[in-house]
Amino acid sequence: MPSNFTIHYTERLVPLTRLQLSTQTKPTSDDGALKSTYAILHGSPSEASVQESINFLRLFPVREDKLGLQSDSEELVFYNAIIRKTIFNMYALAVDLYLEESSAAQLDAEWWANIEQSTWSVAMYLLQSLPSRICRVLQLIQTRKISVRLSAFHPSSIARSYRDAAPIRLNPFTVALFPYLRDQPSAVASFSLVTVGKSMRPDSFVTLTEELRDGVVYSIQRVISLLLFPLRLSQEECQLRRKELEKVRDERAEVLGKILELRPLLANGLGADFNVSTTGSSIDNEALTGFLFKFVVVTSGDPSQKAVLPLIEQVLGAFKSHGIIHDAYLEAHDLRRPSRLTLLWPQLFLLPPLMLYCAKHIYASRATLAELILDGANTVQHFFKDWLFDPIKDVLITIRAGGEDGVIVRREAVAAEFDSLERMSLALAREKLSYDSTQLEALSQHIRQGDLTAVLKIYEEDIKYPVKSAISGTLLRSMFIQVQKAKLLKSQELTFAFVGVAPALAVIYVAGRILGGLLSTRFGRYGRKLRKTSAWLAMRRIERLLLFQPKLHHRHNAETVHSDTIPALTTGLLVLSLAHLREYALTSLPARSRLREGFLEDIEDLEDPALSRSEKLRIIDRMWKSWGKELGWYKLASSRSNR
Repeated sequence: MPSNFTIHYTERLVPLTRLQLSTQTKPTSDDGALKSTYAILHGSPSEASVQESINFLRLFPVREDKLGLQSDSEELVFYNAIIRKTIFNMYALAVDLYLEESSAAQLDAEWWANIEQSTWSVAMYLLQSLPSRICRVLQLIQTRKISVRLSAFHPSSIARSYRDAAPIRLNPFTVALFPYLRDQPSAVASFSLVTVGKSMRPDSFVTLTEELRDGVVYSIQRVISLLLFPLRLSQEECQLRRKELEKVRDERAEVLGKILELRPLLANGLGADFNVSTTGSSIDNEALTGFLFKFVVVTSGDPSQKAVLPLIEQVLGAFKSHGIIHDAYLEAHDLRRPSRLTLLWPQLFLLPPLMLYCAKHIYASRATLAELILDGANTVQHFFKDWLFDPIKDVLITIRAGGEDGVIVRREAVAAEFDSLERMSLALAREKLSYDSTQLEALSQHIRQGDLTAVLKIYEEDIKYPVKSAISGTLLRSMFIQVQKAKLLKSQELTFAFVGVAPALAVIYVAGRILGGLLSTRFGRYGRKLRKTSAWLAMRRIERLLLFQPKLHHRHNAETVHSDTIPALTTGLLVLSLAHLREYALTSLPARSRLREGFLEDIEDLEDPALSRSEKLRIIDRMWKSWGKELGWYKLASSRSNR
């Protein structure tokens, strides 16, 4: 089935492939032929439908050396309609074929690039591919009947190879372990360590110490180089496969770009033939003929014949052989990523014993684990009850205007209580301490700030002689002031209740943010973080392609064309990224939303081959301004890689 990009890119041409019968057309076909024609015209593009169309066209006794022959015969109208549909299907198949191959090559190249950039990933890949490498070595031993001598593992033999200048000489076993060395020279295998030269100074204790130190350093470097040698070869293998896949991607993308540039010519040809089909006149459709010849040149080389039907058969045969050659090339150079079984066998191998060990350990510690789980559940229960629900309940009781233990908290009531406390304190200070107006004004300011030091000193003196102070002193008055102060503190109970519940709310808030961050990483808005990152990288590639024109690997000496036109290779590479963005919009952005509709409109503008390079750069700038913040592209640019 064609991809979303192919369907969208060719949907405007579909009406031009439909059957149109004019009133002047003479019916000469039976119902069976008419039903077969409608079935062919309404089928989706595929190799089977093209082959069916070719078989159906062979039944028409018309001149196949001319395209678009028109007359008042119904057979010729059917013939031209099927020709249009067949050519359209071939075009859609070509777009889908080269888009699929270049996209697959790009995805595989990105996979090898991720492995190449991480030493841990390279080591893991070496472990995952170790069984296949050992199988190749065993096949080599069986095929060449090589005898493996145990003397090769003798310490003296190992020491001899250890003292050599080169780390390891490439032998058939090394080539079997790393097949790319058969055709590609290795930069890793050709390096050598800097050997330590002998000192020209006479023998002395210092000289012997330096030689001993240099020997130890050289030995350590030698051991490290021998241990890292397989990793470096594996990293070089990933690098070469990435470069080879990028070469394949560029070749397929260039052909794809040339095919996409033929769409206006195809639209003109289909439109001319479609309009002529309803008139009944006899005209040769030169536009459609010219498109077919150019299409054959792009996809299968020089045209072998001038007749329409043989040209279509030539293109179909070229598609089939191209697919076989492409798959054979990837298999011969081992460019595809390893199978899932190859990548998962270490986990599958280690999983059963680990599960058995964990199950045994869990069963032996079942009492401790049960107690731990019970303690954890009790801790969570008491946390929510004692630190969250009960304090919230106290807050609700406090702010309730009524009830047995409730306190009516109003601003006027608090002000009246405070004024009463101030009057009582000032009166006591005036009588007991003989304060003048200035001192009373200062005491009033202190009371408003919550400082009752003067009153507390009177109270402290009175409680030294409680009976005497109660009868003749001011103990009762100072006690009443303390009661009034307690009432004011009671009025602030709401504040204290909120202070009590604040820690629990803070803990729940932090835990919720952490949990939300973890869930947003997996099930984030507008797709997972990995999908948003891939869309951001596609946007960056599109802008870079428009700014810097890429060149094919076999055209290193080609001059860069500084113009506003977009060459075929750039067009093909742009389509790869645009197809990825379209897939992201259709699967991750909310349906029937302005975001999705506007995003797809911008992608459609970038797909328009009539727009120049500068116009598409302006569209890219508009997309960054319109969707960059909403889709989180600015945050992704500063985040760490997950490789």
